[in-house]
Amino acid sequence: MTNPFTNPSITAPRRGAKPTPSPEHLVEGSLSAPGGRPLKDLADIVMNRRATSHFTNEAVPAEVLDFILRVGAQAPSGYNLQPWRFIVVRTEGGRKRLRKASMNQEKITEAPLVIIAIGMKSEPLAMAEEILAEGARRGAGSPEEVEKTAVQARKFLSEFPLEVWVNRHTMIAVTYLMLAAEACGYDTAPMEGFDPAGIKRGFGVPEEGEIVALLAIGRMKEPDKAYPGRLPLDRIFFRESYGLPWHEGFSSEAGEEKAKGPSAPHNLNEF
Repeated sequence: MTNPFTNPSITAPRRGAKPTPSPEHLVEGSLSAPGGRPLKDLADIVMNRRATSHFTNEAVPAEVLDFILRVGAQAPSGYNLQPWRFIVVRTEGGRKRLRKASMNQEKITEAPLVIIAIGMKSEPLAMAEEILAEGARRGAGSPEEVEKTAVQARKFLSEFPLEVWVNRHTMIAVTYLMLAAEACGYDTAPMEGFDPAGIKRGFGVPEEGEIVALLAIGRMKEPDKAYPGRLPLDRIFFRESYGLPWHEGFSSEAGEEKAKGPSAPHNLNEF
């Protein structure tokens, strides 16, 4: 089946026209969802997504939620250590408890589900051999290199602030979850207003866990937010060195030759 995330020929519904994937097409192990109604394409999602202020109480079907979670699980991470864990809170009581620890934000009890994103600092390192061995079994690396790579991963992370590392990687996975939900026609609200210690106590999160974000998923209650605008590209993208505007000839061969500034360092921990 055509990949709806990359195919520009799929017509994107306008925001407000929410396609709901047909559950019988959300086959276990498959990411080709929606049967009959296309997923929204990526350009439409990123241009029209807004952080939802209020939700209706319309439920997210279990099959759709399963699809969203399976897409989120495909997020990349350094050494493929996948340092994220998620708690899906759907019960009314659970969302009420979460709201108390989240600055009393109404959308937490309005939305039919909220995902707590947690970055784990120790557990992924303890699982390094298991994860790397599975990768080797699938052809990503060799079995002989598993132990060496695990040592390398632990050494790298011992020299790095772990709370920073897990936050970076967990937010990538949160973004995957958010885009998957939006592709299915649902609305989202990523949130960072909460009491981490209160959430950890209320939901049994291990001490090593870092509460990174909350993600509410459901149907938007009108009215939608207006597009607030973004800075122009030349204010946020630079060529070769900070302050050299992106568009000044960089797209031409001559522009590339004239570009000044230090080369970007090679990242050995690519993901």
